Order: sequence, then structure tokens, then C-alpha cells
Amino acid sequence: MSKIEFEIKGIGNLIKGNKLFVPPYQRSFAWKELQVSQLLDDIDNNLSEEEYFLGTIVLSKEENSKLEIIDGQQRIATIVIFFAALKIFLDDQKAMETIQTDYLSEYDMRDKDNIPKLELNLQDNEFFKSFIIDSYKSKEIKKESHKRIKDAFELSGEKIKKLLSQNNDNINILYDWREFINEKLQSVIITVPTDANAFTIFETLNDRGLELAQIDLLKNYLYSKAGIKRLEEAQSSWLELIAKIEEESLTLTYIKHYWASINGFIRVKNKELYNEIKNKKRTSTEVIAFIGDLKNDVDRYKAILNHNSAFWNDYDNKCREFIETLNYFSLEQYRPLLISILKNFTNDEVANSLKLILSWLVRNLITGRMGGGALEQAYANKAKEISDGNVKDAKNLKEALKKLIPSDEEFKQEFEIATVSKHKFARYYLSAIENYHRGKGNPELLVNTNPDSINLEHILPEKPGNNWSNFKEEDVRTYVKRIGNLTLMKTKENNDFKSSAFHIKKEKFKESALWITKMIAENYEEWNVENIKDRQNKLADLAVKTWSLNFD
Repeated sequence: MSKIEFEIKGIGNLIKGNKLFVPPYQRSFAWKELQVSQLLDDIDNNLSEEEYFLGTIVLSKEENSKLEIIDGQQRIATIVIFFAALKIFLDDQKAMETIQTDYLSEYDMRDKDNIPKLELNLQDNEFFKSFIIDSYKSKEIKKESHKRIKDAFELSGEKIKKLLSQNNDNINILYDWREFINEKLQSVIITVPTDANAFTIFETLNDRGLELAQIDLLKNYLYSKAGIKRLEEAQSSWLELIAKIEEESLTLTYIKHYWASINGFIRVKNKELYNEIKNKKRTSTEVIAFIGDLKNDVDRYKAILNHNSAFWNDYDNKCREFIETLNYFSLEQYRPLLISILKNFTNDEVANSLKLILSWLVRNLITGRMGGGALEQAYANKAKEISDGNVKDAKNLKEALKKLIPSDEEFKQEFEIATVSKHKFARYYLSAIENYHRGKGNPELLVNTNPDSINLEHILPEKPGNNWSNFKEEDVRTYVKRIGNLTLMKTKENNDFKSSAFHIKKEKFKESALWITKMIAENYEEWNVENIKDRQNKLADLAVKTWSLNFD
């Protein structure tokens, strides 16, 4: 073939007449319930039409006469999966064999095996062949993409049951679907020359509007630059990386954070990350080294996400607790900084660095000095300073962050007027201050903030009712979520008297084992705006010491 060919063809006939395969640079099966259902509903809703256009499919013909799918994997795979489900509902053996031969596999007498009409990528193909092609339904699910394949199969089965039910179990409705998919569910089939650069075509199609995940583009680029001689090495390292990270959706986030830890702040949107990697990793040697580094460092990243990781066995026990506490906030901006710290600091310096990051995080949450984007940029750029060798330990890091972390005075002033809407954050703040008052070492570390046992109590209730007539409506709106109006109670006790008058609550506060709650009864005869402010000022003094910037 010496030129690009175009043909309008029913997708069923495309599958029937060819052997198709997904190349290694393509992502795994990605369609979820929404996309699978939409395709099946589109067929259902257009069954009486003369044709229904399904978009463009791009193929490349290989020397072994197989067609490589450059674009169209999800649609083709879903149709094959649908026919695998349809076959089960047929009671005619000849019809079942026809479906198997046309859309699923052809039997090779020499190899004594079913040769699939469609092969997926290395991660999915073994499962796809066993579960879909060979109907081995007890095949173990090892990846998210395997689950999506199984879900697509089950959704197809549910759709077929519904079709039969709506048509009095007349099997002909399934044959109508087969004919429609063969002839009328049409695509523009673009077949490119055998010697064309599939990687370049893949990227060009994306630039012209076809939706493609940035991770697919990146993988495609890295494979293309690896070159024919080292492509297998690149594929092997990439697949090992994906297997280690386990969640495919986390891969791009990891690469972004890894890249930022070395190169500074970078955005994912508008392909900024992809373009920067593309501009800096140009040779086969650079690409192979980059994929290898990603694979080797992913264990550090996973440890940042999981305080129970065996990775932390070599560190002070406090490190696990700091990681658990940081993850409690469900934020990710600080991860590039942690990657750099773990790669470049001694083990002894890591605990102090984690303490510093946690204090920075809490102080910024209270003061709101830096927004999410600015904070992400600050973390990443400090990570680069560590990678460049300009920051060598926790003391250096503290000095480098001097202008970014709110000072004691600023933190205290903002804490005195802070309002907290997220209950889990408020429970943590109050628990940490309680720990400090008790003299607990590292009070900022997470303890029991589980709402099933300890709940957040609004002293002035969110819905005050008649028991709180000394508060105006405006006062309630202003002060009900102030830290000074919040305390901790056992969950059952909290539920028993949510809107009770203060004198009733006060008696219960006296019995509390928590200083932060008992002190309300000991210090205040009544509850009003002035006392909310007074208590919050007292807590602010303790907050500065709880989230101290000093090392032990």
C-alpha cells in the first residue's frame, strides 16, 4: 500500500473481514458504563434508520495482514464484547458458531486454539481472550480495565435481556441488531500505509480534535522516541510502572508530581506537561532513562499515599504518622516536595521535614494566605531547589520557606477569627490542640478523629431554636462555625442534646474527659458572642504551639 485509503463500512463487517489488534502504545480498555450504554442505546434508537454514523476508525495494515488499530479501539472492542454476550442468548448451535467465527475467533486446527478477531494491548489481551473470546467466566480480574471489560459484557447481557423482553422473546430482534451492526452502523475507515509512522499519525489525529488522554499521548511519544531497537525495553518498563502504581488513573498525576519534583511547577492542562517532556526528552537514551526513573521512583510515591507501606520501615515511626495526617486532608499539592525530600534528604531529616510541611499546610489552611494554585507552585519550586542541591536538610528547607509559611503572629491573628466549614478539619484542629494541652509529643499527629466515636459539637447550635434567644440571627450566621464555638463530644452524647440550652449542655461538658470541652464549663457561666471570642483567643495561643515551626 502506498497511499492512505478511505472507505465507509459497517463496523460489524469490518470485524468479520479482518484480524485486528491494539498496539502497545494504546491505553487499556477505558469505556465505563456511561459510554457502553450510550453506544447500545444509540443502536437501539436508530435501528430503523438506513444508516448510523459511528465516527472515524484509523487502521494500519501490517505485513502479517493484521490491521493495527490507531484509533477506534473502544468502539470495536465494545461491539465484539456485545456479540460475545449475544451468543449466550441463542439456542441455535449453528447460529452460535456463526457469531463465534464472524466476530470472536476462528479455530486454528494446527495450533488447536481460537485465534481472536481482536487482540487488545498487553495488559488486557490475556483477560480479554479468556473472558470474552473463550467464555472462561471465572478468569481472575487483576486490573481496573479487566473490570471494565467484565462490566461491558454484563451491560450488554442486560440490554439483550431487555430487548427480548420487549419483543416477546422473539430471537429475531437479535438478528436485526446483527444486520444493523454489520451494514448500517457505519464508520469512515482510514487505512494508512504500512510504512507510515503510526506514532506520528496517532499524535496528528489528536491535534485535529480526536479526544485522547494526555497519558496516551505521552506513552505514544516515549515509545516512538525509544526506537525500534529499544521499544520492547520501553514497553516493559512502562508496563511495570503501571503494574506498580495499580490505579491507571493515577499514572498521569504521578508523572506530573515526579516531573515537578525535578523541574519545578508544571500544569497538566493544555498539554503543558506532555509538551515539556517532549521538548526535554528527545533521544532514545533520554527516554529509556526517564521511563526507568519513573518506574524506580514510583515506590516512593506510593509510600507518600500510604502510611502503612513497608517503605516506612527504615524511618522513624513518626514518619508514618505524619504521612497519615497529611493524607487526612485529601490534598496533593505537597507531593512533589515530598518526592524530593525522600530522594535527597537523609532518613533523620525526613521526620523534621514532614513536621514542617504539616505545620505549613495547617497554617495556610487557617490563614488562606496562598490559594491552591499558588501553593502547588510553591511546593513544586521548593522541590526543584532540593533536587538542584540548593536545599540540603530540614533546617535549610525551613529557611527557604521563611517567606511562605505564615508566621506565629499571623497564624495566631487569623486563628482568632477562623471559621471552619469542614467538620473533619475542625475535629482535627480541636484534637491536636487537646493533645498539646495534655503534653503529648508531636500533638499535631492524627489521633482519633473518627466521627463514629468523636463528633463535632456546635455549642451554639446551627439551628438554635427558642433556647438561644440571646443570639441574633446575624450572630448565629457569623459565629456558629467559629472555632471558638466548636468542641468535641462522644457521638451519642452529641446527638442527645444538639439544640439544648447552654446550662444543660454545660452539665454534660463538666463530665467530659477532654480538656477542650471541660474548660467550657469551668470558664463560662453563659454562652455569648464575647465568650466565643474569648475561648477562640485561648485556643489560638495553643494553636501556635501545636503547629510549631520548631524541630524537636
